[in-house]
Amino acid sequence: MELTYYTDYALRVLLYAGAQGERRVPMREIARAYGISQDHLRKVVHRLARHGYLQTTQGRSGGLRLGCAPGAIRVGDVVRLMEDSLELIHCDRGPCPLCGHCSLKRALNGARDQFIQHLDGVTLEELLADPGTAQQLRRLSQDDPLPTSNG
Repeated sequence: MELTYYTDYALRVLLYAGAQGERRVPMREIARAYGISQDHLRKVVHRLARHGYLQTTQGRSGGLRLGCAPGAIRVGDVVRLMEDSLELIHCDRGPCPLCGHCSLKRALNGARDQFIQHLDGVTLEELLADPGTAQQLRRLSQDDPLPTSNG
């Protein structure tokens, strides 16, 4: 199973914002830190904000920050929110004579369910507590600081 870039970016945004504490982070700072297009991030941020994972403020001193405590953000919930489908195989892609009686689909769905269940047990707080992750996030936010004025 491979998650989409959309989900990957969502998790990265949450990690970055979580590492900043209460500081509002400009979206362009996150885009620059990860080398991601601001246009792609805008869609991700909008969806995360709409569901309460982020608070966004527009304007000169605007930016984004977590909308709830990192301990309340379960990775599995974010994956379910961001992924359009968690189907591993699509039986309707062609006429499959096993459709409706397929042990492979049941096995794959069971594995997917265990994968998501595992992610439900992982919070953003736990990810941020990892020393290597925390160090790299600090490095990312310090490598290319943006001007604090409207520049």
